Amino acid sequence: MSIVKPNDPITVSNKKIGNNEKVFVIAEAACNHMCNMDFAKSMIDHAAEAGASAIKFQTYKAERLVTEKAEAYWGDETSTQLEYYKKLDKFDEKEYRELFDYAQKKGIIGFSSPFDIESADMLNNLGMELFKLASCEINNLSLLEHVAKFKKPIILSTGASTIEEIGDAVETILNQDNPNIILLACTLSYPTENEHANLNRVTTLKERYPGMIIGLSDHTRPDNNMIIPALAVAMGARVIEKHYTLNRDWEGSGHFFSIQPEDLKEMVDNINLAVTVLGTKQLGVTPQEKKSIIGARKSIVAAVPIAIGTVITKEMLNLKRPGIGLP
Repeated sequence: MSIVKPNDPITVSNKKIGNNEKVFVIAEAACNHMCNMDFAKSMIDHAAEAGASAIKFQTYKAERLVTEKAEAYWGDETSTQLEYYKKLDKFDEKEYRELFDYAQKKGIIGFSSPFDIESADMLNNLGMELFKLASCEINNLSLLEHVAKFKKPIILSTGASTIEEIGDAVETILNQDNPNIILLACTLSYPTENEHANLNRVTTLKERYPGMIIGLSDHTRPDNNMIIPALAVAMGARVIEKHYTLNRDWEGSGHFFSIQPEDLKEMVDNINLAVTVLGTKQLGVTPQEKKSIIGARKSIVAAVPIAIGTVITKEMLNLKRPGIGLP
């Protein structure tokens, strides 16, 4: 394997992604806009208000993605994949340009995941600064190589992948002189049950690719307190991607396991709280503790009157606060 020397931080628009930067939170809108431009813009509005760093869509054409008889593999979906995706592939260059421009005005990065070379070229021609490649494309080395040649940062999910497949994907991107890779731990299951979330994969990726930016693509159901992404941040994730919708009760697309705007806001708040409380790794006395040292530590004091010249014994002494005398 090539030595990985990614640029850290990676700058996208006016935002930095890095191991010492603010956590980069992606609201994964996918096609939950149902090809309705008003819905898509509303999703951008709410994501920006919630404090997300970016909103991501998915770009494909059903006929280029699946065969006629490919069966759906998620949730309770009964239609074929072709029928399903044909309802969601209506946005083209005009719509994405409008969405990306709108996102920029709202102070949030808009980008998309291509699922074929034609879609990748269209997005690149729009000037998209950041690419995300899904777990299911990790062994599609021709697509990885093609996108890597754009010389733009690539976020790569690693769900349902072997160590060897992850290594081959990383090598393919690096071979195009593109070191700007962000790897996301992921369980490729919709939804992912909590016991299968395997957040420890964040640690494994950090150990296997030291210096690389590691994150989490989370497919668990929204929990009441939105703590799972914050846990991943505590383990070292610096990018969090979470599926996102305006209404979880809508039918079609990936609404049923996505978070809603209020969940996204709580998730971002919890991530920021996690970063705050993690603090420093350094052991030692902080400035905030100095007052407590004096007030809470004890000094040696006399337990009884002691005359000058007396040989002091332990029984004559006591230990009491404050810690301003002999320690």
